[in-house]
Amino acid sequence: MNHVKIPPPPKKSSGKGLPPPANEASTNLSKNMEGDFVAFNFRVPAEFRKKVRQYALDNDTTAVQIMMDAIDDYI
Repeated sequence: MNHVKIPPPPKKSSGKGLPPPANEASTNLSKNMEGDFVAFNFRVPAEFRKKVRQYALDNDTTAVQIMMDAIDDYI
């Protein structure tokens, strides 16, 4: 029987490496979010969603605008 040495498998990279120093990091984290849209998700019954979307179509607006207006009025 021959004794053949099999090399060990190559070592895997440990990830993406170290983060950049603070003075070289991107500035997108300090971006002003005012006026930007962010996710605001919640579940509603399918029939309610259908009514809101149909109302939006009938009134040439969006479901988002209807919900924002309704919540503003409620608050």
